[in-house]
Amino acid sequence: MKIGLYGGIANNIYVFAKALAAFGSDVCFIRDRSDRFPFSQPVWEDVEFRLPYETVVNAQTWSWDRWTGIETDLGWVSPPWLFDPLGVPFSRPQVTPLLRNPWDAYGLRRYLSLPHRSAILNKMRQCDVLLVCGIEGSILANLSGKPYVIWPHGGDMMIAAGLLKPNWRRLRQRIVQSIVRRELVSAFANSICVGCHEPTGISTDYYGAEHFIRRQNIAFLPIPIPIRTRPPPQERRRALDDLLSEMGLEIPSDAIIGFVPSRLDYEWKGQDRLLQALVKMDQRGQASKLHLIFSGWGNDFKAAQHFSAKHGVADRIFFLDSALSKPLLFRFYLAADFVIDQFKLGMYGTSALEAMACGAPLMIWLNESYERPWGAPPVIQAQTSEDIAVALQKILDGRIDLEQCGQALQAWLGRVHNPLTVVRDLLSKFSTA
Repeated sequence: MKIGLYGGIANNIYVFAKALAAFGSDVCFIRDRSDRFPFSQPVWEDVEFRLPYETVVNAQTWSWDRWTGIETDLGWVSPPWLFDPLGVPFSRPQVTPLLRNPWDAYGLRRYLSLPHRSAILNKMRQCDVLLVCGIEGSILANLSGKPYVIWPHGGDMMIAAGLLKPNWRRLRQRIVQSIVRRELVSAFANSICVGCHEPTGISTDYYGAEHFIRRQNIAFLPIPIPIRTRPPPQERRRALDDLLSEMGLEIPSDAIIGFVPSRLDYEWKGQDRLLQALVKMDQRGQASKLHLIFSGWGNDFKAAQHFSAKHGVADRIFFLDSALSKPLLFRFYLAADFVIDQFKLGMYGTSALEAMACGAPLMIWLNESYERPWGAPPVIQAQTSEDIAVALQKILDGRIDLEQCGQALQAWLGRVHNPLTVVRDLLSKFSTA
């Protein structure tokens, strides 16, 4: 059975492909050439490199030739099971039997006029089953005629649910999105299932798509994350010192280090609450040994720097000047004393899972839905700035045993996100098609 995989968002489907290939499945990962974001490129998953803060957004405009040059310079080699739709001679696929009305027929002909989409659809039809993510992947999988599982990233489901609407004054946008929405609704309805590791089905109350989710065949399908060996404390501190030295930073040897890998985005991640908590602790004389390291990207990167300087905590907050590729992030997860994710979404994403895989204690806010299906991960729960301040103080006082906390998280992840278990579950879903 040849398994086709498609979708670039955050490299999640690439991670699935790696897990399937590692356990001997016949895999064809179709590279997503519609997603130019740096973190969606396979090289970001595989090779150590950094992108300066100013470059992260601009990189979305880079040509594919430029990305190829970067991959070559970094020594990245494409896996043998990766298919690149660029450069494949254009061959318009036949989709007429699947169309429902003339508007959609016209729209999909335009949609498939891009050569890479035609190459993707033709390649999907050479596979037996598919795992896809995103708008393009879901629509093309539905057109392929092959059985498929959708692993949504959120925005695709929100469009299908009618929550993301174009400007009503722009007639062309409204027409295009109405076609896309109908095709997405059809794609979700025709899928084997909609896979997700989030208990409420890819969306919490924060998004408001519950009415659409309840109509879907939601199946638990976690991201497969291999466990990594966590070094003992002294080795971790030496590794962290080496990492920071590479980046021109130095932290006191007795500091307790929290690492924040996610983008600095107050609206979605709520790191402003973390900064406010640090100020509260500083005013109480509690935060002397606590130091935080922030990854260098996000909408509120500059605002966070300004806030820390204004409120006198800049000496204990280090803002990296770059976004870090996955191998560098893993080095930080393995070296930091604990990891801090988000305080607003109520769910965990890839960064949180990767930290757990490294045995790093994790501070995050998870909603109550995680208690029901398989037991909530033993994270350090915090939501408000006061919650965060209290939790940080417990870490500093030793009332939270970071070593035990990290071990428990790693054990939970090994049970819930174990690659072998995930692969077997996915194969069983395909076998029902």
